[in-house]
Amino acid sequence: MIMAVGSGAIILAAITVASVALQRSFNAVSNYSINEGDQLRVLDYVAMDCRRSLTASVANNTITLTLPVYYTNPTATSMSVNTPTLSGGAVSYGTGSVTVTYSQSGSNFNREVVIKNSSGTTTSDVTTAIATNVASFTVTGIDLTSSLSCSIMFFPTFRYTTGGGTWRSGSTAPDGSTAGNDGDLYVIDPKASDTTTTGNVYRRTNGTYTLLENIKATTVYCNTFLRNASARQ
Repeated sequence: MIMAVGSGAIILAAITVASVALQRSFNAVSNYSINEGDQLRVLDYVAMDCRRSLTASVANNTITLTLPVYYTNPTATSMSVNTPTLSGGAVSYGTGSVTVTYSQSGSNFNREVVIKNSSGTTTSDVTTAIATNVASFTVTGIDLTSSLSCSIMFFPTFRYTTGGGTWRSGSTAPDGSTAGNDGDLYVIDPKASDTTTTGNVYRRTNGTYTLLENIKATTVYCNTFLRNASARQ
């Protein structure tokens, strides 16, 4: 009986360890997929609108693009498209204007679509957060008649079994004077925009915070050629 109980305890311990490892692996893969999806979505949106744009401007890390009247009555979940007409070899989407703006608001990366009719009256103004957990957004107009470059830095996502500890955060690395108890976790908070420190995680043991894992933020880049009439000439 003692041998059976001992063997069962060993098997249960092995199953528990394996289950925790699998759960952590699943969480890591899930977080990676979500972050990668956000990055690809941002790059696809920016590239799509830049290639459709007639003009582009950059100010205060905000991209403003003017497009033909492709869209009508967009919502946060859907977008109606105007049917073009062909006359004299030229394609027309009707009168009016469409302005698309990309900017960062907090940790969100927003895409705003403003549609105006031929008299200049705004008929639709929809802002959608196409990515979250964004640390910084930098845009550079290389030549706004032909191309545009931008980079977006994403925060890493943290999941950790803290036991009796708590998560703490700050803009700089913790030292001996930083509050907390043994077992607490400390992360450089979202206000830090330095890619060399963002994502550092510390764990407190014996009254001292020690770097547990060195996870850096991810930066993605986009360099898009504007496919308007001026750029093609």
